[in-house]
Amino acid sequence: MADAPELSVNVSAPTSASTPALAVHAAAGSGSGSGPGPAKSAIQELLIITLKIPIHLTDRSNKDKGNIRMAYAKYVALLAALSSMSALVTSGTWTHPTVANDDMIEIFMSKSAYFKNHSKVFTMVDRHPQMEKWLLNAKDGPSDFKVWGHQKHTFDVLKAILTPMPPPPVDIKGKGKEMVDLDLPVEKRKKKAAKTLKKKEKKADYDDKKGKKREEGSGKASTSKAHHVHKL
Repeated sequence: MADAPELSVNVSAPTSASTPALAVHAAAGSGSGSGPGPAKSAIQELLIITLKIPIHLTDRSNKDKGNIRMAYAKYVALLAALSSMSALVTSGTWTHPTVANDDMIEIFMSKSAYFKNHSKVFTMVDRHPQMEKWLLNAKDGPSDFKVWGHQKHTFDVLKAILTPMPPPPVDIKGKGKEMVDLDLPVEKRKKKAAKTLKKKEKKADYDDKKGKKREEGSGKASTSKAHHVHKL
């Protein structure tokens, strides 16, 4: 998945061509072409028909509230709609009023939800191919536990999963940094990180004890030498 969509469809439309008659007819209708939720404006109804946006993805009622897969499907559809709209404007096919960014977003979701969650979290999905398959409900996708562990399917948890864990620092011997396997369940990644940290702590403790023994040995040797010289 690409980075956050550049919502740049706010361009003046040419007037040399015409939009399909079906879309014009829909705009003049009562708005019955969209899903439940807040009423859509005439321009939004026009966009839904012209861009062939699936009606169930325009449902902004609370029916699917908390459904992270549905939220991702809406995000993907928004990206596709933006791409199609840009193509229409560029080709001169779109002859209706300029489309505002808010109009495009609010076909699928509220602006607050988009800027708080969708634009910040879903842009990172391409870092985790297995999670992307799960969100798309792909046939060869992983199980819930594989990507979520025992955690809830929320934006906060998803953000934590998709945010790379910082690799441990390179030690003085120049060993390479350890890579984090994002395809591991969250709980296993945490256990793996804790195990690695414990090993490093044990090694540091061992090196510390070894250093102290060297110092003690060096001190004894110096005392013995000094005593020998005094006897002479």
